[in-house]
Amino acid sequence: MKKKNKNNDEFKATPPYAQIEQSLTDSEGFKDLKAHTKWLYVAFRLKWRGGNPRDITFTEKEAKRIMDSRTFRADYRKLIERGFIELIKCGGFYKEKHIFGLSNRWKKYGTKDFIKVDIAKRFPKILKKK
Repeated sequence: MKKKNKNNDEFKATPPYAQIEQSLTDSEGFKDLKAHTKWLYVAFRLKWRGGNPRDITFTEKEAKRIMDSRTFRADYRKLIERGFIELIKCGGFYKEKHIFGLSNRWKKYGTKDFIKVDIAKRFPKILKKK
């Protein structure tokens, strides 16, 4: 009879889990993010179940379980600016969910080929500060 190795069973991943590439964690855009912004990115990766990477919903109610709603808004905007996620559909003000997508723009962050996104243009004028 084969002896069972307890150590291997201890470290087996059980779903849901988020796989994050080392090149992402070593990237210029990721290194200087605050810890809670990095954890929010992990939360986005956990919500992606391997289907369409451009169909991730994250409500403020869900976000309040892990952080303050103002911190959530600031952090997802930072992730969009750095190219880790995209805002596919703006909900919020219209009592609909925001739809986000995972992005690979982060790979070019800090280079001349990086495509900047002005997040302020994505929201209605009524939500902008005066």
